[in-house]
Amino acid sequence: MLAGASRIDITPPKGVPMGGYLARTQPAEDIHDPIYGRALVLDDGQQRVAIVSADLPTMDRAAALEIRQRIEREVGIPASNTMLALAHTHSGPLVSPCRIAQPAASYLESLRDKLVAVVRAAASRPKPARLGAGRAKVYLGINRRVPGADNLSITGKNPTGYTSPFAHILVAAEKTGGPLGILFTYGAHPVVLGPENLKISGDYAGCAERVVEEDFGDTAVALFGLGFAGNVNANFAKQTFDEVETIGSALGRTVIETMKSIPLVSDLGLRVRSVHVPLPLVAPPSAGEAERVLYEERERLTKLLGRGEQETAINERRMMVEWASDLVRVAGENRSERSADLEIQVIAMGPIALVALSAEPFAEFAKPLESASPFPHTFPIGNANGNIGYIPTAPAFQEGGYEVEMAPRVFGALAFRPEVDAILREALAKILAEMAAPA
Repeated sequence: MLAGASRIDITPPKGVPMGGYLARTQPAEDIHDPIYGRALVLDDGQQRVAIVSADLPTMDRAAALEIRQRIEREVGIPASNTMLALAHTHSGPLVSPCRIAQPAASYLESLRDKLVAVVRAAASRPKPARLGAGRAKVYLGINRRVPGADNLSITGKNPTGYTSPFAHILVAAEKTGGPLGILFTYGAHPVVLGPENLKISGDYAGCAERVVEEDFGDTAVALFGLGFAGNVNANFAKQTFDEVETIGSALGRTVIETMKSIPLVSDLGLRVRSVHVPLPLVAPPSAGEAERVLYEERERLTKLLGRGEQETAINERRMMVEWASDLVRVAGENRSERSADLEIQVIAMGPIALVALSAEPFAEFAKPLESASPFPHTFPIGNANGNIGYIPTAPAFQEGGYEVEMAPRVFGALAFRPEVDAILREALAKILAEMAAPA
């Protein structure tokens, strides 16, 4: 096995729109800490894979595919063999259009160039390598869905709700030396910094990457991948940069300590598979009903304008008007069956499987993933290769709440149906069984 790793600064200029929060209405005023794109390229002599992480909020499927295809054209690594995993910092630059904002075009062009360049750099410096994986328990997340009136979910802190406690760690080290690249995942939204923050930051994930890299004298590249964290936030006490350091350092030190006991082996073969799973959406309303919804949303917006309301409230109502307009378009298409395309990508190397989803699955899906997996080390990775939205569990559809009701209006016109729970579990078990079967 050969491995190469590289890092590139992708910090935007001041003044770019920020992603992560609908409630944030102002562009970035300053840079608190630089953000990076990182790449780990593995080559077993038969095929190459690129694992790319970036300290960014989220990216749509089309933009992610464009970058992966450019990597294929310019570096020679197939698009299906590139995993583009975003750390999901909520204090990063906006890189995909949303209902009420557009990313800075000049920054997007530079970002695409840099993410291709960092893979090219990693691929250009392969070294004989050993690989190993492990995991550690670290309690830095908290379930954010709290039972409210009539058992309907509200957003808060739920200490009895499920969170996955595991940080998963993959080490690629020189055959006769130290680590080249360290991929680690953890399932908690990087939201230590709230919507009031107007400084670019990698949040706790970026801090953890920095802590790991500094421990190795910046000779290794540390890549963060978001775990299955659709309903889990970082368990911050305060939304401050000091708290970012506390949580990020705790995760980084856990990774460093766990690496000491991870055995490394050579000559692991690479296997890659990517499948596309249609996830069913609810049926659209009639054209007349959609028009009524649009009229009502416009009325709600009109009542706010010019009456001293906060800009956040006005933006939320504008977002709802945009959603209702989209709903009218969808209702007029007269199609009965609708679905969203989920990509499940698995990169396997010996006993290790990286499982990347182009969505934000609820934390509970990490349990059936692990129980169904024939691989001793199975990494759940969300927000990778694009993002089609939250995938709730079946019980969550009865509980409602932000991820079930509001968020689908940000990602598209229609919400998922409860059947997505069973469909996802079956798809994960199937692809992992196929990957583990003898070639």
